[in-house]
Amino acid sequence: MTTTSAGARQFQAVLQWRHPDGPAHCLLRVHLPGEGQATAVVSQVRSNSDDRGIGMFFPDVAGSALAALPPDAVGDPGTMVWIAHYGEFSSYDSYAAPEVFVRVALGWDGTRFHGDLEGQDVLSREDADRLLAGVVLDPVPEVLGELGWRY
Repeated sequence: MTTTSAGARQFQAVLQWRHPDGPAHCLLRVHLPGEGQATAVVSQVRSNSDDRGIGMFFPDVAGSALAALPPDAVGDPGTMVWIAHYGEFSSYDSYAAPEVFVRVALGWDGTRFHGDLEGQDVLSREDADRLLAGVVLDPVPEVLGELGWRY
């Protein structure tokens, strides 16, 4: 966890999570402003098996993400903004693919997240930037390298 000059906290990690077909991973970046909603960006990375993507099982990913954060990081998990992030880093077959940001609407019942593909909306780059509220996302390969992960 790092703190920006503006006082916001940021967390980034290669998140290990349990897909129904076995172990899976993704890049997790969470922005925790001093006030306002926490925003999580979950990037699908190509070192993960193609059959263990984040899309259909996003509530499981979100639950693992919440468990990976420090206990006091998020006040009300139900207010978090969740963004799935895809691009050329997501699959060995997607070289030169444009970045895609998808807002994922998840419910929170007090103990776990729930939702499905119907709660997902593809965002324009402008809408994604607006949701990120000035947070600049470093390129996925660069962040993975900083975390010691070869993808």
